[in-house]
Amino acid sequence: MTSLTFYGGINEIGGNKFLLEDRDTKIFLDFGMSFKKFGKFYEEFLQPRTLNALGDLIDLGILPNVDGIYRDDLLKNEGRKLTKEPVIDGVIFSHAHADHTWHAALLHKDIPFYCTEESKKYMQAVGETGRSTVFSEVYKYKENFVDRRKKPEEIRKFNVFESGKKFKINGIEILPLAIDHSIYGAVGMIIYASEGIIVYTGDIRLHGLNNELTSEFIAKAAEEKPDLLLVEGTRVKEAVHGNSEQQVYESVNSHIANTKELVCCSFPNKDMDRLNTFFNAASKNKRKLAIPAKMMYLLELFDGKNVPKADEVALYMDRRSWGRFEEQDYDGWQRKYLKYKNMVTFEDIMKNQSKYVFFCDFFNLNELLDVKPKLGSSYIYSLSEPFNEEMQIDRRRMENWLNHFKLPMYKAHASGHASGSEIKELIQKVNAKKVIPIHTENAEVFREFSEKLKIVGVEEKLSM
Repeated sequence: MTSLTFYGGINEIGGNKFLLEDRDTKIFLDFGMSFKKFGKFYEEFLQPRTLNALGDLIDLGILPNVDGIYRDDLLKNEGRKLTKEPVIDGVIFSHAHADHTWHAALLHKDIPFYCTEESKKYMQAVGETGRSTVFSEVYKYKENFVDRRKKPEEIRKFNVFESGKKFKINGIEILPLAIDHSIYGAVGMIIYASEGIIVYTGDIRLHGLNNELTSEFIAKAAEEKPDLLLVEGTRVKEAVHGNSEQQVYESVNSHIANTKELVCCSFPNKDMDRLNTFFNAASKNKRKLAIPAKMMYLLELFDGKNVPKADEVALYMDRRSWGRFEEQDYDGWQRKYLKYKNMVTFEDIMKNQSKYVFFCDFFNLNELLDVKPKLGSSYIYSLSEPFNEEMQIDRRRMENWLNHFKLPMYKAHASGHASGSEIKELIQKVNAKKVIPIHTENAEVFREFSEKLKIVGVEEKLSM
């Protein structure tokens, strides 16, 4: 028998956790963090307890209560039944955004992960440069409640696949195909199970720089005459797709050209298409794009492949401790950057404001106190609009900062998700026997697109 159980990504945007069972094989399609569920109970200064990480999240309904999949170190500390041998055979990641990957950090260390090389690099970057926690460290397994000197961290079991090349997990065959999304390495999947063919879109769009990839995926999916289509619907209520990435470039270029002094900006730090947009617009206006160390780390991982080379941008290092730019004030991974010839500080930006486009997102707004943008500077906001109360509060804080420095805000953004019209086109072309909306809070809207709709509930098991 072939079945799917939906442990997340239903009646919410993100948090995808779909358990596919086929004969003796069990695999998860993504295992992401549900920001909606997590945000009901936690925020920046109220975080889960590491000592009871699994129990707390399971009790609150943030994690599924499934035996045989979680980490033994956490289970043991909570007095729970240990996982002698994992009951699932792997997790396939559609892409490396947190709402599709982060809670995989809580899975047993012997469960293999399957993803593209790009997705693996993103997860490596988060692990090496982020605030490592038991909830977000997917790339490495760091056992808790032990002496780390005796049990050092280890890289998880990654199996890297390539777009267009089938691979097998026991009896299930999977064909991953590159699609266009706001992060490199994203794939949709065609899954050949014993009782039918399943198409999983992951997060997808038709209006990006690489929309031909999405079109090719749709064409191949249609060719296979699938039994089931799992299709995302983040923006299903929006009739049109909005800006394309080319339009974002044109807008950014215009704003830079019309700004006399410093241009500050924010954009998704994993969106390499958007980084290229700002880099190209800055270069056209004879400015340097100044990026933080975390973004430089990513550039070096991608090594000039579809991204600027490391020496083509300016590396902005913020002050730590006493502000002397001394190695001991920085984390180990950052220290080498202090020796880079293209490293700049607040003084370089402050004294040469017309020569830079300065990346300054919400978490670095206090750098403006050092940089001191002059009258005639501007701020380009290249992110999605706030969609919950906490994001709206953060947005108001950002506006307070910008108002303080008299920085006008200009918006230039293209979504990483398909619009309603694009979703309708996808559904009609693939023409699956059954359509299940995922990654959406508006599943009912899909009724306008298909008579073959099946709306499922959380933890509902669907047999094929």
